Amino acid sequence: GNMCRKGRMFAPTKTWRKWHRKINTNQRRFAVASALAASAVTPLVLARGHKIEKVPELPLVVNSSTEKIKKTKTALALLEALDADADVDKVKESRTLRAGKGKYRNRRYTQRRGPLVVYSSHDDAEGLKRSFRNIAGVELCCVDSLNLLQLAPGGHLGRFIIWTKPAFKKLDKLFGTTKTVASLKKNYKLPQPTMANADLARIINSDEVQTRLRPVAVNTHKRTFKQK
Repeated sequence: GNMCRKGRMFAPTKTWRKWHRKINTNQRRFAVASALAASAVTPLVLARGHKIEKVPELPLVVNSSTEKIKKTKTALALLEALDADADVDKVKESRTLRAGKGKYRNRRYTQRRGPLVVYSSHDDAEGLKRSFRNIAGVELCCVDSLNLLQLAPGGHLGRFIIWTKPAFKKLDKLFGTTKTVASLKKNYKLPQPTMANADLARIINSDEVQTRLRPVAVNTHKRTFKQK
């Protein structure tokens, strides 16, 4: 029955449920661009839980020869050279048994996310995929098909991304800039920021704004309300 351990559920969910939701293309591109921008902000990446204290810089761009790696031993050596192995160690230590019935539904363990390696082209990327696929927490993605679920897992911005040089150069062609149109998309230009300075508290508390404000009203007389 549906009250037993390992028992079937009442009114089980169907496979033909509407799993996916349609999102406007411009909104999806905006979300991907925002997630990419957040991955270059050190406090956001640290707040997501990535161990990047010793990483030389963000965004982290490596040589194009990285795309020719075919051995896991070489991939591990690269992560150690970039001081990104601490993030991989964090993933290994976080692996725990899942709570609930997912344990016997092929989702036995849970673990954190590690670095995301972004390469430039699907062609000749098989060796790179094979070399990184057995390292805990490391995921790979082609710059032509950036996945928002990988860039911001769980809706949390600030994924630690390792770019290859050709992939990083290709971003301007894919998304353009605030002044130039993207060459690989039709009439797409990055959205302009609404605020030049996003530190709203600093703007409000600045001398220029405070001197223009009216003084705080003291001893204001409230009109009495009579019930009729």
